[in-house]
Amino acid sequence: MNIHSQRATMETAVSEKKSSTDDKRARLLDAALDLFELRGFDGVAVPEIAAKAGVATGTVYRYFASKEALVNALYRYWKGIYNAFVLAPVSDRLSVRGKFSAYWQRMMVFARTYPRAVRFMDLHHHGAYLDDESRALSRTYAEVALAFVTEARTAGVIRPLEPTLVVALMWGAATGLVKFASQGALAFDAATAATMEDALWRAITNDPS
Repeated sequence: MNIHSQRATMETAVSEKKSSTDDKRARLLDAALDLFELRGFDGVAVPEIAAKAGVATGTVYRYFASKEALVNALYRYWKGIYNAFVLAPVSDRLSVRGKFSAYWQRMMVFARTYPRAVRFMDLHHHGAYLDDESRALSRTYAEVALAFVTEARTAGVIRPLEPTLVVALMWGAATGLVKFASQGALAFDAATAATMEDALWRAITNDPS
């Protein structure tokens, strides 16, 4: 599946998920994404979210018991989409290098398509207000990373790195590209994504030649 078809598949899944959600709830989630991504959890008040969504403040509490419940629902919404798309199993026929490329390309498709969601997840990943259900979604990333790194180290393809370091490198690079692109510091295009992929691979492989 090429990058264009990957993006189409992901956008279709997101569209279907939105269409199955109550309109006011969907508008509240969209408004919360805009505000939480820009100003953080503590910098946003519930009436502001309601106003941006075009509903009364009381309507927010018909769908979410509190601001904490709202930010958790939003985090689970986007993290669930991210996990389903980026962390889906890759073909066992791929080499270790091929699997690394597959995961990275999926990350890039997601990041280029939904940069606000990437910035939101990065900003709120360690929030004290996230509940156990939200935090459990982050463990999926750790499990996929562990499986990949274990395979790669067993094959002698990468240096003896901890899976968390590989996650930090890849996620940090992806969010960095999103942030610099939003500031106009670089063009976040396919060429930039490919250049970063090569740099990341050289950072972890035993054979950077």
